[in-house]
Amino acid sequence: MSLLTYLYNQIETTFRKHPYRFFTEHDIHSELALIATLLLKNKGNPYAKTREGLIVNRIHHEYPTPFRCHMKGSEFRVIEEDEFRAEKLKNPKFRARRGWIDFVIFNSEYISSNKLSVISGKRYRDFQDSLKKKRCTALDLAVEVVYFPTFDKKPHIGLMNRKVSSVIQDYKKLIALMEFTYPDNTPFCKEAAMMLFSNTIHKNRLKEMLYPLPLHKKVSFFPILC
Repeated sequence: MSLLTYLYNQIETTFRKHPYRFFTEHDIHSELALIATLLLKNKGNPYAKTREGLIVNRIHHEYPTPFRCHMKGSEFRVIEEDEFRAEKLKNPKFRARRGWIDFVIFNSEYISSNKLSVISGKRYRDFQDSLKKKRCTALDLAVEVVYFPTFDKKPHIGLMNRKVSSVIQDYKKLIALMEFTYPDNTPFCKEAAMMLFSNTIHKNRLKEMLYPLPLHKKVSFFPILC
């Protein structure tokens, strides 16, 4: 069973059994981390050692994307480095930041073959330099979480619209992540998924609003609606 399948089965069971247990998306992130940590501990490898001998966790939250992107409002577009440099020449104030992935699990081999400055993603120049070399897949798993909690019977259409826009934007970000490769075509990430959680009684309306989602064969979509 893959990491993604196991993680999804566990969190789906928990959420369907107790749909009001979580107040925020961060609560769900914490639950995913707990499930994954226990699994990796049972396998004996929740940590890995960097090339310079530092012990780091394989599980992390809010990990930066390996590319710059445009994410104004609900839009999403990857900004290639050539485009970024060209725009900077025309306008020194031009900005294109990296996105963030809610939840990732690193490939232990990637950690052992790189320095902390590369693995952490904090120093983008070091990371970019590492891409020029033949490397193994960096992430075993990447997950985006969107939570639409309702604690009353109102439809909250405005909030629902914003959540659906967030789902579509984050899903496109995962597609870009799964299509990102090293120069030798080694994929950067092995598995990716969007998980949408909601306890609204208006779930049929929510499903209708999700029809524009551009489903992709490399990115799983799990709507967990109670």
